[in-house]
Amino acid sequence: MSADTVAQKSKDIIEIRDLKKYYPVKAGVFLRHVADVKAVDSVNLTIRRGECLGLVGESGCGKTTLGKTIIRLHEASSGRIYFDQPKQRVDEIERQLASDDPQQIAKAEEVRREVDITRLSSRRLLALRQRFQVVFQDPSNSLDPRMLVKDIIAEPLVAQRLSGAREIDSRVNDLLNIVGLSSEHRMRYPHEFSGGQRQRIAVARALSTNPEFVMMDEPTSALDVSVQAQILNLLKTLQDEFQLTYLFVTHHLLVVKYISNRIAVMYLGKMVETSPTGELFKSPLHPYTRALLSAIPVPDPHTKREKIILTGDVPNPINPPSGCRFHPRCPFATDLCRTVEPQLEVAEGEHMVACHRFREI
Repeated sequence: MSADTVAQKSKDIIEIRDLKKYYPVKAGVFLRHVADVKAVDSVNLTIRRGECLGLVGESGCGKTTLGKTIIRLHEASSGRIYFDQPKQRVDEIERQLASDDPQQIAKAEEVRREVDITRLSSRRLLALRQRFQVVFQDPSNSLDPRMLVKDIIAEPLVAQRLSGAREIDSRVNDLLNIVGLSSEHRMRYPHEFSGGQRQRIAVARALSTNPEFVMMDEPTSALDVSVQAQILNLLKTLQDEFQLTYLFVTHHLLVVKYISNRIAVMYLGKMVETSPTGELFKSPLHPYTRALLSAIPVPDPHTKREKIILTGDVPNPINPPSGCRFHPRCPFATDLCRTVEPQLEVAEGEHMVACHRFREI
């Protein structure tokens, strides 16, 4: 999608405020709650309508958990997720929640039951699920091997009661054609297809309810390189054609550079940097982002790039470091980094970074 198109559709489709997802750790004979795995910890993020936001980071940093929590495949431990709400309304709710007045807080909590994904009732959530969908990482696991393709694609339509029996057949054929398959494939099982074809089926299923937002959980990582390119081109075409918004979760930086308008970088459950794609690759500010980008191979044997080798291991998310979570591995760490947690702040334009020393590096 062109930059001009994104600029015309600047309305935020998702607002995430102070989102946390903790997994309890239980031990002992009575399985007492002794600790928490802090997979997502106080994340604030905005996803704009019509854009593709790339979410990157090392394995285990919490990016897939964040994506699944946004669409409530995982229940949030705390925080707010606003879907397609005016910014003024979101700001008013947040102001009331931060108030010392119990009546203001109670009023905000009442409104949250209607607009906050984490608080929606089952009935409201079912209705909202028409508007957001997901494409999982491995189509071999996300497609039921006992179901025909036509039933896999039609399942969301049946669950949402969006079409009658006659309309469903026509809709399935249309979706297969949209993703580059044909109506002849509808009576086959998933194991009869290649990996790329199975992912096309998963994309068709995601599009069946005409969603506005699609969470892509590493949709190309299980595919061959040539097939990855085909799927990426398909996703870009579909985004333009249907005015879709993507959250593209991946650890492959060249893939995210190709498809994303903006990139958000996560480390150990925290958001450390967000920026337009071109700006991030041109001038990364956070030391962690710099280390990630330095690991990208250069397709020229005569060009040398200095790789930044991070020392030490990723800290335990059960007991993360105090202050900046990256400081045990950061070559620029100071005493301030070890004691005070940095917050995301504007570095320039839309470029934001959570680092005490970003102006010096």
